[in-house]
Order: sequence, then C-alpha cells, then structure tokens
Amino acid sequence: MKIKLIETSSYFENMKLLKSKQLFYPSLTLPLLAALTPPDIEVSIVNELLEDIDFDEKIDLVGISSYTTNVHRAYEIGDEFRRRKVPVVMGGIHVSMEPDEAGEHADTIIIGEAEDTWPQFLSDFRNGTTKKVYEAEKRPSLSNLPIPSFSLIDKSHYVGYQKKGLFRFLLDPVIPIQTARGCPHSCDFCAVTVFSGARYRPRPIPDVINEIITLRAKLCSFVDDNIFANPSRAKELFRALIPLRIRWYGLGTINAAEDEELIGLARKSGCVGMSIGLESLSSKNLESVGKRTNRVEDYEKNLKVYRKHRISLTVSMIFGFDNDEPGVFKQACNFLVKNRVSLTYWYPLTPLPGTSLYERLKDQGRLKDVKWWLNPNRKIYYLRFTGAKMEEGVFFKNFYHHYRRFYSLASIIRRTLLPPQPRFLIIIFLNLLYRGRLTREALIPEH
Repeated sequence: MKIKLIETSSYFENMKLLKSKQLFYPSLTLPLLAALTPPDIEVSIVNELLEDIDFDEKIDLVGISSYTTNVHRAYEIGDEFRRRKVPVVMGGIHVSMEPDEAGEHADTIIIGEAEDTWPQFLSDFRNGTTKKVYEAEKRPSLSNLPIPSFSLIDKSHYVGYQKKGLFRFLLDPVIPIQTARGCPHSCDFCAVTVFSGARYRPRPIPDVINEIITLRAKLCSFVDDNIFANPSRAKELFRALIPLRIRWYGLGTINAAEDEELIGLARKSGCVGMSIGLESLSSKNLESVGKRTNRVEDYEKNLKVYRKHRISLTVSMIFGFDNDEPGVFKQACNFLVKNRVSLTYWYPLTPLPGTSLYERLKDQGRLKDVKWWLNPNRKIYYLRFTGAKMEEGVFFKNFYHHYRRFYSLASIIRRTLLPPQPRFLIIIFLNLLYRGRLTREALIPEH
C-alpha cells in the first residue's frame, strides 16, 4: 500500500501558484502523520510550495492537509486525484471548521487532531470499510507520541541543511518540536482554541527531551501556540533543556515578561528568538476581540525585558479593527522601530471560519463574501468585511507603505546595528529576505 501526503501551496492575486526554492524548516503535521502510519505502508511527503505534484504516480491513497488560506488549492488537488480514481482523505484546521464543504472534495475527512483517528481510518481503508467522517470522541493523549518521520522530507529544500556559503555560518537545520497543545486565551480572531481546546495540554517533559535527542536537534522551533501558557511547567521544561545546549525559537506572549525569572530561564535553556502577538497599540481594539492578556501600557517595559535577556522578537500586528484610522500604520511602524524589534509580520484582521470574529461579522451581515477563501484570486492585504473606517484603497496603500518602511535599509540598520543586536548577521539576513518576499507578495514593484 502506498500513500502520498500533500501540503498544498496557494495562489497569488494573478492566479500564479506560489512557489519557493527553500524554506527554513518543514512543518510538523505530515511527518507526524507518517510516524503514526503502520510501518508496512509506504509513505511519501510532498510540499507543493517546493515541488510539483505528480498526479500520474501510482498510489493507493492521497492525504491532504491545508489551512483556510490555501484550502482552495487543496480542493483542486483533491478533485484532480478523485477524477483519476485515487481516494482522497483531508484533514486540518479548516476541514475541521468546514467539514461539509470539505466533504465535497474528499472521500473521507478527519475532524480535529488525528492521533487516534488516523490509524483507525487506515485500518478501515485496508478493510474496505471507510466512513465519510472520522472525529475523535475525546482529545488524544499527548504521551508517547512517535518521533516524527522527518527522514521522508527532501532536505535539499531547507536552508539549514545547505552547508554552502553564508548558510554554513548562519543556520543549523531547524527541527519543529511540539511540547503542548491548547490555548486558554480564546481570542476572537484565533482558531487555535476552537481546534485544540482551551485547556492547556502539555506533553510529558521526558518525551520532549527524548525527541530532541533522538532527532539530534541543535536548533529547534517549538511550535506550541504559547510556550509560556503554564509558567511553572515552562520553567520545568526550560530547566530540563539547559543540559542539552540547544538553541530554540518559540511562540509566546508579551506579558510573559512580567515574570523575569521565566524569561531568564528561557534564555538559559537556549532561547534566541520568540514570536509574540502585540496585535494592536490600542487597548480598545484588544478588548474588542478578547485579547485580554495584552496590556498596551506595559509593552515597552516588557519588550525591554526580552532585549535585556538577548532574545530577538518577531512581533505580529493586526490592522482593520473598527476604530482603526490611516495613522495606525505609521504609529505601529514607529513604535516597532523605536523598540528595535527584529522582525514583524502584519496581517489584516481576518475572519477565519469557526472563530467568534467570523460568526459575529457574519451575523452582522458585514462579510463581503461568506466563503472568501474559495476565491483563489483574492487580494492579500485587504479586509474581508465592511464597516471599517478606512476605504479599501486607503487601507492597502497605508498598510503596504509602512510595512515596507519597517523593512527599509535605514530601519534595518537602526534596529540591528545601532548598537549591534545579538546574532545581528542572521537578523539582517532575515530582514532582507522578508523585504524581498513582501514586495513579491504585494505584486507592486519597488520604488
């Protein structure tokens, strides 16, 4: 039996399929699914961002994972394989939020986390007794998870494996590791709590340590949605990591810096970078979407704690709240440059299916397209709903202008070199990389 697992790409505004020569690290989902597959089944993994899909390959089953932003392409791929009489199973967060929609493009769908349902589905598939829908009765245990099968990915596609030129000095291979699931914060715009639950579910720390050692990881990306969610457990994890002498990146919250012992232990355990969501510089905006963990008045103080402990920050910002006016983009850019933030990702406020934000805007009749994700030619930096203070053109112009201003050469020099930040070479490299990517995504020539 032969299975192909596919991670799908997405489209640019001009309907050109997004492609990349290399990524920094592979996703965790498909290698973990492969590890959950019986060893007598042959599994291959394809990331469409990096390689083309061979629709003519002789296989028995296709598994597809996608997010809301690329689910249109996932449906196209599923339809094409089914046209060729190859059975298709789909899963992931979007499929779990929109099971009826996804069911039109797959023979089977898996709702929720798949540790229990994936093996059951494969057993039924072998016996010819598959069901249309598999959904676990309870959230799976995170104890004794198998080691993800990263051996199945093509390592030539990931920069840490390329010991050539500048990469020889900048990066080791980055290995994704998950230490827990679930988030207790339930922000209105986020689907994490809907999919993984509001209860924080940690893996046993010895399991995490064993996985890092088994994979011989020197540089890890902890993909927990908030590695600081349970501070006492986080401290225990960090103490266990110290002897491994690894370096790691993770996702956390700005208010974790209120506990300086926590941030200090993170640094001692090898933390060199964190992604955090400031989202907005307006307390009213944060309150409007239930982001109660952030205190705008403490931002600068908390950012200083991260800098003190030499932890670089990637900060996410969201724009398009009802009270936002054109000046919010300039304000955000100035604030991030002033506080020497290493990198930033900006997003329009996006109503993802299954979230409280989506349901509220839908009930208010404000969605421009109830199923906006099915339009492959949708614009990237635009709002999906009506009622905002800014017109579309004003929103895009200001969003893009100040986003690009953050990644201007003058800004990069000021944030990284005056004085030099820790690991300033890799930070400059990432800034230049994202500067180019931003221009391509927006489909606007540089001026």
